[in-house]
Amino acid sequence: MTRIRKMDLTTMTNERFEALLDAYGADPRHWPDAERDAALVFAKSSAAAQRRLEEAAVLDRLIDQADTAPVTPELQEKILATFAQAHRGGSLSATFARLLPGRAAWVPATALAASLALGLGVGTFLPALAGIGEVPSADAALMAFGDVDAGMPWDDAEEGS
Repeated sequence: MTRIRKMDLTTMTNERFEALLDAYGADPRHWPDAERDAALVFAKSSAAAQRRLEEAAVLDRLIDQADTAPVTPELQEKILATFAQAHRGGSLSATFARLLPGRAAWVPATALAASLALGLGVGTFLPALAGIGEVPSADAALMAFGDVDAGMPWDDAEEGS
């Protein structure tokens, strides 16, 4: 025999009572068995809870009065197709497939990774290959602007040292 744990009457809180009403509505028959008695006692002991229970009952009646359209097989297929399309479109492979149709997803991913590695490699090693990394930073900045006269004041300071 399965035992259902009954909730202690002192543990029902306003937040939990609100959550029960939001999830299950005002009809106590829809509430979980383990919390039903505690929620009923809580509703009777609190004016705010009683007021909230009445508001939930009004909402339940409005929902019950609303016209509903029958679910046709066409509507069901349309909803399921929309869900499947939204689910498919969110992945990285689907994004690559849309960008380069007809190719496997690893092709553009590999191209992206290779270009990133090449950019990092050139940015890291090219200054050293050009000899920029071996000169003081002021001279490297001057090299970027072209030929520099040897008669600049900082050259005299270096020669006198």
